[in-house]
Formats: sequence, structure tokens, C-alpha cells
Amino acid sequence: MKQAFKRTITTILLIFPAIFVLAQTTVSGVVTTKQGEPIPGVNIFIKDTYDGASSDDEGRFTFRTSENAKQVLMATFIGYKSWEQEIDLTSDIKLKIELQESVNTLDAVTITAGSFTADDEGRASVMKPLDIYTTPSANGDVMAAIRTMPGTQASADDGRLLVRGGDVYETATYIDGLVAAKPYYSKTPDVATRGRFSPSLFNGVQFNTGGYSAEYGQALSSVLVLNSTGKAENDNTGISLMSVGGEANHTSSWDKSSLMLSGGYINFSGYDKIFNSNIDWEKPVESVNGTAVFRYKPRSSGLFKAYVTTDYGNLAYNVPAGSDGHPMKISNRGTTVYSNLSYRDCISDKSCYRVGVSSTFQDQQTGLAADDVNTREWSVETRFALVHDLSEGVKLTWGANGTSHLYNQDYIQDEGETYTGEFDDHLLGVFVEPEIKFSKNLAIRPGIRSEYSSVINRWNVAPRFAVALKTGENAQLSGAWGMYHQTPQPDYLKLTTDLDFEKATHYILSYQFGDVSERLFRAEAYYKTYSDLVTYSAEENGLPSNLQNTGDGYAGGLDIFWRDQKTIKGFDYWVTYSYIDTKRKYKYYPEKATPEFISDHTFSVVGKYWVNKINTQIGMSFTAASGRPYNDPNSTVFNGEKTKMYSDLSLNFSHVFYLGNQYSVFYCSVNNVLGNDNILSYRPSDLADAQGNYNLIPVKRDLKRMVFMGLFLNF
Repeated sequence: MKQAFKRTITTILLIFPAIFVLAQTTVSGVVTTKQGEPIPGVNIFIKDTYDGASSDDEGRFTFRTSENAKQVLMATFIGYKSWEQEIDLTSDIKLKIELQESVNTLDAVTITAGSFTADDEGRASVMKPLDIYTTPSANGDVMAAIRTMPGTQASADDGRLLVRGGDVYETATYIDGLVAAKPYYSKTPDVATRGRFSPSLFNGVQFNTGGYSAEYGQALSSVLVLNSTGKAENDNTGISLMSVGGEANHTSSWDKSSLMLSGGYINFSGYDKIFNSNIDWEKPVESVNGTAVFRYKPRSSGLFKAYVTTDYGNLAYNVPAGSDGHPMKISNRGTTVYSNLSYRDCISDKSCYRVGVSSTFQDQQTGLAADDVNTREWSVETRFALVHDLSEGVKLTWGANGTSHLYNQDYIQDEGETYTGEFDDHLLGVFVEPEIKFSKNLAIRPGIRSEYSSVINRWNVAPRFAVALKTGENAQLSGAWGMYHQTPQPDYLKLTTDLDFEKATHYILSYQFGDVSERLFRAEAYYKTYSDLVTYSAEENGLPSNLQNTGDGYAGGLDIFWRDQKTIKGFDYWVTYSYIDTKRKYKYYPEKATPEFISDHTFSVVGKYWVNKINTQIGMSFTAASGRPYNDPNSTVFNGEKTKMYSDLSLNFSHVFYLGNQYSVFYCSVNNVLGNDNILSYRPSDLADAQGNYNLIPVKRDLKRMVFMGLFLNF
């Protein structure tokens, strides 16, 4: 009946234009942020109708509607909460709409040291999910996007985070304050991996390159803290169609709770057939994954979060490294399950607490030619922390965590020999950390952490200290010092437990000037010393022997960050530069040397421009890095040679369109647009020529040029 009535009215209005004009009501106004800045491209419409408009460059909008009486006006835009308000269409309406940032997708990456605080959030790089998705070189990977931040290495052949001279294992990943023991998909030689967790699950990514809080341990170099989203406010169904697979998700929201279920499938077989890969694939990467996210908010101060994800992957390829002159087959398949349960609430208006438990289970089968390596790991962490506002200028945080780690590995050689390594470790950690604000210009944060590891039967004590001094309205000078410990890696503990903690000491001084929402400059100098690093001798069977804590080293350098979101309207860019000088003696190194994953100089620039008229964002990222050391067995100097400079120019664009009142995105990116044939390292073959010289095999990226397309639909 209603549709028939509308058709009749439409016919009448088409016949009588004058009446049509008089029967319509004008809705106009402006859309801004909480700070009063105009937001272009916002979709404003009357709910359950097609009447509406998009805001212009100044945030203004206007449209006419034949609807009457009371209706609901809505405004939606990526990165902001949906806005709605009941309006009376008996006369023209003029509104000022103020949008708030969404807890699910935030729209920028910022370094927040400009805010006056001595805590981690005040000195860390913070990246938001939308920024990860729109960084061309990242392809939706948290770790790849973080590598555009200062203090990191390009690591195109690895994919994991390498921070300020530290090895991969020296960076710990936390989700809602709980450790994620396996944050990456399995790593195999010559093939880069990527982060396991989707950026859309988090409302912020905090990356700290050193000098971090006493709340965290078991990381010699840095911590990556992922803060997950809260309760979803709306029902939503999403379908993603990608050039490498697909994904589907559905969210249901109720009064006090929400549930999100998602599943995905990835297969690179098509890429292997279309593009000329540098890898001799026998089975390109194939994986399937599933995720469930449940949120329950019993009251305003309380929130329960439950997050479970699982994935299965399979791959196989050949590398030219066989001792008999033939390629060696490398394969990997396995399953990983990660769960994270947490609850936070307040005891009073001055005391709040967080409790939680996380669990990681991984079962991996790796094939190395005719040898098989079967590894099973299970890690469970429980943690609690309490925060007390003791007075206006004093806040005290304290807590504890306990971690159980079960490890078992069978190395089955072709000859029938089986080597079994296993251990159980129970780690207990406690910390206390006050933050004291002497005035609006000076704050300090002393802290101390202590840990006990049962597998090595040793305690450690780690004092830490941070200070922040406000030197101007938008300027801050800050510093940090601290001691950090880490239990030796499972590859060592499976062979011997007669080891000690590895140790590092950080010294950091930084200066920052500017407004994080407009223009920001930051420079940070650091120096880091290592001691008690694990060293060993490499045996012919590939297993290490004579493991000891006799290694040491240092890393020092300068990181520079500049971001400008104001000079050119609609254009946002940031530039980073990192210099590092580092050497260490660890693993099988015969002498102190620069590790093979280090580039002395790394430069990155990322730019994004929003074209309002066509609802499209164009992005560019460029990374250049000086050559990395590699070991030539024909040389007398260990790690004495270097590769040529590495460079990568990547482009992308994202076109936003609406299906009803839900936004959808068409996305396309091209990595290494110029097709540079970057040599990332060299690996010596196992065969020597008549003169005793070994051939060097260049290590390159899987695909010289990567093209990715995706259609992300929301309903």
C-alpha cells in the first residue's frame, strides 16, 4: 500500500512541477569532527529511503526530500561512529552534525609523545586499522605497515619485525595485555611470512621500539600491543572477494553483547600460474582460517572480551641448495589455535583492574629434503593488573603474570635417526610501577619487574625509569632507561637447560614538536647493550652444541619521524629515516659482526590523498635501504660483504561506494611498481668448485611485482 501511494504521489509531482517543489523539504547543514574540522565525503540520508547527499570539501551538504512528519536522519563515514537523530520534516531543517571516531576503525597513525605523560602511550608509535589497510606496501598486514615506522628493518625476505638491531624473537606481541605467542604464520627459508591477526579486530596498534613499561617482559628489544575493539553497536555482514581468495563475516549486536564470526580461504596457485615467481613452487601457499569474537558489557565500567582464531596452512617448494647438486624440497603444514579471554572493570572511581588468560597451540610438520621436523607447542598465560589513582598526581599500577610453556620436537633424519627435544617451563612475573606528575610540565615513571623461570631455575630483577619534560606548548623532551631479560629460545632449551636469561639495557632520549593531528616532528637517539646472548657451535648434522651465555653486543642509532596532515587539504603523508650501528656475537658467529638482517640506513615515505569528488583515496609508499651484510665462505671476514641497495615503490587506490547505508570498498595495490630486481641476501651452496670456492645463490622476493585486488562488501 505504501509503495502504491508513493508511486501515485510521484506521478502527480511529475505532472505538476510547481506542486513538487512546494511539497519538498530542504535538509542542509555541516558535518565536523569534535574539534570542529569539516569532514568531506560523509553520507547523509533519511533512514530507509534514498533521499540524501554527500558532504563537500567544507563538510556542507543539502538535499530535498518529499518525506514528511518525523523521520530519522543518519550520517555515516569510514572511521567514525554512525550518527542518527530524529527530525521533523514539517519545515526546512538546518543541522550541525558532529561525528565521533569509531572504536572499530580509526583513521590515522600518530605518535603521541606530544601528550604530556611518561607512560608507553606517550612515547610509542600508534597505528590505526584504517591506516594499515591504506598503506600500499602493507597489503593489510599489521607487521608490514609497522615497518614504515622508524627503528625497523625492511626485511622483505622475512616479513617479521626486526627492531633496532634486535633479532625477530626480541619483539613480543600482546593482545589486550596478554601475550600472543605465535603472532606470525610459520616462517620457512627464502619466503616472507605475515602477521596472523587481522587489523579490523583492533581499535589501535601501539608499537614501542624500546624503553617500555615494567608491565611487559620477555622481550629484549620491543613490544607490539594490539588493543581489540569493544562491543559492536550494529549488525553487519561482510563479504570480501580477493585475487588470492575470499572471506565472509557476520556481526550480531544485542543490548549488552555482540558476536562476530568470520572465515576465510587463501590460495596463491593462481599467482604462481600468472606471474613469474622466483620460488620453484611445488604447492603454493594455501590456508583456511576462522575467527569468533564475543563481547559482553554487563555495566558501563565492565567489559568481557573473548577472542578465538584458528588457521591451517600448507606449502611446498624447492630451493637450489642440495648437497648432491639437486634442489632441496622444503614443505610446511600445520595448525594454530589462539584464544584470548579478558575482563576489565572498576572497583571504585579511583581503582580499576584487568584480568585475563590467553592460550596458543601450534602443531607444525616441516620437511627438509628427506628429513622431517615435527613440533608441538602449547603456551598458556594468565595475567592481572590493578591501577590505583592514589592522588591527583600519582597513579600506581601493579600486577603479575604466569606462563606455562610445553614444547616437544622430533627431528627425524632420512637415515632413521630421531632426535627428540622437549621441555616444560613455568614463568612467573611480577611488577610495580608508579607514575608521578610533579607539575603539568614534569612527570616520571619508575618501575621494577622480576621474573622466575623454572626451566633454567633462575630469577631476574629489571629496574626501569621514564621521564617526560614539557619544554613548550607543543614540545616535549623525554627519556627512558631500563633493563630487559628474555628466556633462551626453545631451539636451545630443547638441547640444554643449563643457560641463563639473555639481557639488554636501553638508553633512550627523544624530542618531539608539533600537533599530532596536524604536523609532527620527532627525533629519538638510542643506545642498547646486550649481554649473556646464547652462542653455540654448528655441528655437521645441523644441531648446535656447546651452548653458552657468552655472547654480547651493542646497537645505537637515530630515528626521525615527520608527519604532515595540514599543508595540502586531503593529503596526509609521513617520512621516516633510521640510522643504526650495531654488532653482536651470538648464535654461531665466530666474532662480533653486524647481523645479516641489518641495513645501516632505512628511509620510508608514505602518502595518501583523498579525492572527494569520486570518493577515492590514492596511496603511495616508497622504501629504500642500504645493503645488508652477508657471509661469503670464500672470504676471511665473517659477514664482510654487502648486498646492493634495496628499494620498493608501491601504489594503491581505494574507492568507497555505498550499498544502502553501508559503505563498501574496491581496493587495488601494486608492490614494487618499477620491478626492481632486489637481491636481499646470498646463500652459499653446499658444493665447492675445483678451487674450493662456493657458489652464492641470490635470495629474492617470491614475486618481483605483486598485484592485489579486492572487493570488500558490507550489508
